[in-house]
Amino acid sequence: MKQKHEFKSIVAETLLIPLYMRAKESRRGDSAILRDEMAERLVESIDYDYAKFDGAPLSEVGCVVRGWYFDNAVRRFVASRARSVVVNVGCGLDTRYQRLRDCGEALFYETDLPEVIDLRRSLIPEPEGDRYIAASLLDTDWLDELKARHPDSSFIFVVEGVLMYFYEKQVRSFLRAVASRFGGGELWFDVCGPLMARQVAKPDSLRHHEAQIRSGVYRGREVERWEPRLRLIEQANYMRFFRSRWGFLFGQVLGRMPWLCYKFSSLLGYEIKAGDSLS
Repeated sequence: MKQKHEFKSIVAETLLIPLYMRAKESRRGDSAILRDEMAERLVESIDYDYAKFDGAPLSEVGCVVRGWYFDNAVRRFVASRARSVVVNVGCGLDTRYQRLRDCGEALFYETDLPEVIDLRRSLIPEPEGDRYIAASLLDTDWLDELKARHPDSSFIFVVEGVLMYFYEKQVRSFLRAVASRFGGGELWFDVCGPLMARQVAKPDSLRHHEAQIRSGVYRGREVERWEPRLRLIEQANYMRFFRSRWGFLFGQVLGRMPWLCYKFSSLLGYEIKAGDSLS
């Protein structure tokens, strides 16, 4: 029987966009960028009008490229560290834990607003190796608790499809909170660029949605100036990957001009400098 959920938060409802896009992609079988059978099952179990997202071809590819990209970042991190903790911030109904069965002994955490965690628990019972935390990314108590639980572990934080809904001041505060506590770890997230932040353009999946883009980053080095404990590993252009899926204009033309793509969106990864964490 399908479950209907009334979201209290407009932003929380956007979690269905990447879920639906991953499910659609997974149904492509062997040609899929990312296989996610659990996403397929979840979409079938939630009573929602997903058709509103079908006219969003750029988001359709972008969501799965983003998931694939961050999956790879987690794999690399876990392979290089003895005791790894993977934290999905603003997790929604992400299924990274289920996708990365090859991540050995890594421990995962999922954190999101209480209403989202309640929904997640009802649809994805909490696995032994994947723990749930109901909290806002603007709070710091849960960060302190994680640090206390795993004082000798290496942390990688993934913030996927989240930070653009917060104001720049809030984003800076969150980055500072993570960087000041988890030296030696990594922090990966996606951003909208200045054109979207200024409402010149909007992601095609949000054109008929009330959620608003509130902040943007153009160059990854900007973040280093916000928070000196972060060192840029990579700024990536979505359309650099799987060019044929974006079509000729976006994949072969726009995708070869990263400076222009960054005005719309990009993927960012940072090393957190060791030795600068809070005691």
